[in-house]
Amino acid sequence: MLPHIPKMVENIASALNIDKSKVNVKATTEEGLGFTGSGDGISSQSICLLDNL
Repeated sequence: MLPHIPKMVENIASALNIDKSKVNVKATTEEGLGFTGSGDGISSQSICLLDNL
């Protein structure tokens, strides 16, 4: 994931018409737990915080 994060941030910011500084993308491991930690699968989560300006 790490090499793709800058482009992901750019694409998200562009799609939402916001500054890249307002977008945060993180990648982490499951510390060896479950099917993702053993390398048998992948998972993702998305969280969006919206604020009325």
